[in-house]
Amino acid sequence: MRRAICLTVAVLIVVLSLAGCRSIEVPDPAEQDDRGPWWDVEQAEILVWQADDPAFAQEMALEGSGLVAHDGMLLATSEKYAHVLQIDPVTLKVETFVMDLPQYAEIEGLTVDGGELLLCDEANAAVWAAGLPSEKTNGKLGVRRLELVGFELSGGKLGVEGITVDQGPPHEVYLVLERTGAKEEGCRATIFKLSRQEDQLMPSADPLVIPMEDCNWRLTALQFWNGRLLALKTRYPGERYEVVVIDRETGSLTTVLDMTDLLIGVRNDGWGNNIEGVTVTKDGSLWLISDNAMTDKARTVKPPPARDKTLLMRFPPLHLPRVH
Repeated sequence: MRRAICLTVAVLIVVLSLAGCRSIEVPDPAEQDDRGPWWDVEQAEILVWQADDPAFAQEMALEGSGLVAHDGMLLATSEKYAHVLQIDPVTLKVETFVMDLPQYAEIEGLTVDGGELLLCDEANAAVWAAGLPSEKTNGKLGVRRLELVGFELSGGKLGVEGITVDQGPPHEVYLVLERTGAKEEGCRATIFKLSRQEDQLMPSADPLVIPMEDCNWRLTALQFWNGRLLALKTRYPGERYEVVVIDRETGSLTTVLDMTDLLIGVRNDGWGNNIEGVTVTKDGSLWLISDNAMTDKARTVKPPPARDKTLLMRFPPLHLPRVH
């Protein structure tokens, strides 16, 4: 709903109703908040962390992929090096935790489900459960593979790229397949809606099939926040970087933050801008992490030096939407 403000004196209302009244449309504040942008691009900041293991400093090719806020910390994954990074968003100190995963696993996303992590593995078309990082684990996280029942994933370079949990009700796991298809037929992203029963994942509803404008677009990094399903929608070549809200019934996308110009600019300053992780902390800040290298398969136990640095970026809240 919009309100019109008449730019004439009240005594002329009758006359002006015949002659017409010039008006200015003023957006309703609640509607404006829901439209976005919800975060402040101009006040975005790049943050530099201090890792307990120098191999996971931002100058190394650690390939950050997946990001989730939990218990006052940020948890990120090193895609090809089987590590979870626990980042303190205040002190920017990082603790690293190694996972006992198969060789050449590619962990593209993570989320928290109850008292453990769920991680999606693109190379093995798998979902793993792992313990949460803590002092008691001595820098190690045990893992186990969840059984996929009633649906299949295929491994490869265009596979599962994000996972999140709607605590519900209903309690559902969402898993995104970044892109399938070809130029001739068109490309689409797919989001699976799953229920979890102990160590099994099975469909709880039909998947969302989301057409992409062309086959350079993809959808990654799912995140539930304030009753909304967020994702990263990115394009390359023809760079575009957006945060979108996904309608969980129709699959329609609404852009709530366009970061394209900013992220093209940071690449010129030596930061990798292939963003693959997004989360929102309790203060309403939006955080991003980037995959800063293009490694086919990890050839070393820990990351080598990289050309571009891993980007950790914070966007302060501008005006946040109502809670759904």
